[in-house]
Amino acid sequence: MLTLKACLHIAQYSGFIVGQVTNSCLLFLILTRAERLFGSYRHVMAVFAFYSLLYTWIEFIAQPVMHIQQSMFIVMLDGPFQFDIATGNEVTCLYCASFALCISLLAAQFYYRYVAVCKPDSLARIKGWRLTLIFIPCLICFVAWFACVYLGMHNTVEKQKFMRDVMLENYDADITQESFIASLYWTYQENGERILRWWDIMGSSGCTFILVLCFSTILFCAFNIYYKLKSAQAIMSAKTRELNRQLFITLTFQTLLPFFMMYCPVGTFITLPFFEVEVGQLGNYVGAAAGTYPAIEPLIAIFFIKDFRKTVLCQRKKRRTDVKFNPSRNSASRTSSDIPTSSFH
Repeated sequence: MLTLKACLHIAQYSGFIVGQVTNSCLLFLILTRAERLFGSYRHVMAVFAFYSLLYTWIEFIAQPVMHIQQSMFIVMLDGPFQFDIATGNEVTCLYCASFALCISLLAAQFYYRYVAVCKPDSLARIKGWRLTLIFIPCLICFVAWFACVYLGMHNTVEKQKFMRDVMLENYDADITQESFIASLYWTYQENGERILRWWDIMGSSGCTFILVLCFSTILFCAFNIYYKLKSAQAIMSAKTRELNRQLFITLTFQTLLPFFMMYCPVGTFITLPFFEVEVGQLGNYVGAAAGTYPAIEPLIAIFFIKDFRKTVLCQRKKRRTDVKFNPSRNSASRTSSDIPTSSFH
C-alpha cells in the first residue's frame, strides 16, 4: 500500500519529468516564435521559463516533506541526495528561497504587461539592458526569503524534541538525523503560560509579507490590464483584439493557477500554526502543488496563445498546404498572422 509520503514523491517526480518537457517546449517556442508576437516581452517570458526549468531541479533535489503540529510547521529535506545536516539545512533554505524567486518572477511578467498595455510611454525605460532592472526586485525577494528562513526558522534541538515523535510516527523519520527548517511560534510552560518565539514569528511574517506583496502586484496589474483592454476594444483592429483576447485568457489562468497551487497553500501553511490548527500530513499538499505547478504553468501559454498552439499541434504545415492549393487565400492568411504587437515591444 502506498503511503502518503510515497504519493508525495510520485507527484514530485512526475512534476520534475513533465516540467522538463513543458518548460523546454515553451522556451523553444519563445525563442523561435515569440519575437514577431511579443517583441521584448519574450525575454521576460524566456527568463521565467528558464527559471522554471531550474526550479524543477531544485524541487527534485529537495523533495520536501511538510507537516503541521500545534504551533509549529516543518519542512524536511527528503530528496534522493544525502547531505550532512548543516549542508542539508542550507539546501532546504535554498529551496524555500527558490519558491520566492519563482513567484516574484511571475509578478515581474505581470508588471511588464502592465507597463506595455497601460503605460506604453514608459516602456522605453525598460528596453534593452534596462529590462534587467525589473528582475532586481525578484532577487531582493529571493535574498529576503532566504534570510527569513535561515535566521527565523533554523534547525534547533528544541524543535527536534517538539516534532520528533510526530515525524517518526507519520514518516518513519528520525528528525534528529534529518535536515529541516521549521517555525515554532510559541511553547508552553508547565503552568500553561505561553512563551512567544519572536525570531520564528518574524521569519514567517517576513515570508508572508513577500507572498502578499507579489500576489498584490499580480492582482493590481491583472485588473488594470483587463480594464485597459476592455476600454480600448473599440479602437483596436480585429487582429489586435484577437491577440489581446488570447493574452487575456492566458492572463486569467496565470492568475488563478498560482493562487490555488502556490500562494494560497503556502500562505495557509504558514498561517495555520498561529491558530494551532493541526492539519498534519495534509500540509504536504503544499509540497505536491509547488512541485507540479512549474510543469502545468507553461501549458497555459502553449495552448492559449494561438501561434504557439498551432506550432505544437503541427497545424502550420497543414495551413501552408492549404495556401499552396488555394492561392486566393494566401493574402488573407498572411494578413491574419501579422498581428500588431506594439503593446508588447
